[in-house]
Amino acid sequence: MTASHMTTHSAQSTATQDGPVRPAPPTHGAGAPGIVTQAAAKASSARLSSDAPRRRVKAVVFDIDDTICDSTNAFRMGIDLVIEHYMPALDPQQRDEAYRLWCADPNGHYRSYTRGECSFDEQRMARANELNRHFGGPVISKQEYFDTWKPLFWDTFCANWRVHDDVRPCLDALHTAGIALGAISNASSQLQQRKLKACGCAGEVPLLVTMDTFGFGKPDRRVFDEAARKLGLETGEVAYVGDEFDIDAQAACVAGMRGFWIDRPSRHSEAKSRRLPDTSLAWAADAVTRLESLEQLPDEICATR
Repeated sequence: MTASHMTTHSAQSTATQDGPVRPAPPTHGAGAPGIVTQAAAKASSARLSSDAPRRRVKAVVFDIDDTICDSTNAFRMGIDLVIEHYMPALDPQQRDEAYRLWCADPNGHYRSYTRGECSFDEQRMARANELNRHFGGPVISKQEYFDTWKPLFWDTFCANWRVHDDVRPCLDALHTAGIALGAISNASSQLQQRKLKACGCAGEVPLLVTMDTFGFGKPDRRVFDEAARKLGLETGEVAYVGDEFDIDAQAACVAGMRGFWIDRPSRHSEAKSRRLPDTSLAWAADAVTRLESLEQLPDEICATR
């Protein structure tokens, strides 16, 4: 395991009440919209290089998909089924290429959804049509999407959620150490509650922030601020772990949390090299701590307590 060190800093949440909060979506200029201003990034970078001690970590917040729940395998099974239905003539190599294209989402439809610019089904239908167009499948109408495409994928996907093997030992060790737990996600609250339940974690990992309750998602720093606020802590007292280097671990460091990246083998190599597009936030990539297994997380957390 490689480890880089960071200095935490607090960020005051703008939320003032409990329950669903829907701040105005961030503006979409150059760089990484809504994450942090350039001045704040420079200030954070200066704090990173200081010799100030880390704050004591009092809580760990988890991403869900491919951090707690093995969603990749379930997702592949669902996508394979719709490819078989709409493009049965594709050979195995072409099906692999189709799946990789889906995961790459080259036109950024899912990121548009996380910024609150379109609905979940709108982004998925657009990607389904892009996939079919690229590999010779039919155009999918809105009715076709809801009547056939979505049920084909969805039933298979939901039936195959499994918890990662390293989750239970990690949670047990964090409980023993007295660490509070939580989760945030760019998916909907109802869906992610179902995944946590399927993984046996629903009762001990409360879902703190989701797209439908907050209006937009990671990597906007206000998502991390809101999670800390709901835990009653400063961001510097919270660690966050996720499987996406940029919008999970790097963005958490930008927000002032200790950012951990769980390097899942299922991730494509190109995804592992992604960084937030705003170059003023490059310092935060160096602040991320890489994990090969969640079982390493409790020792990393407790080492600074």
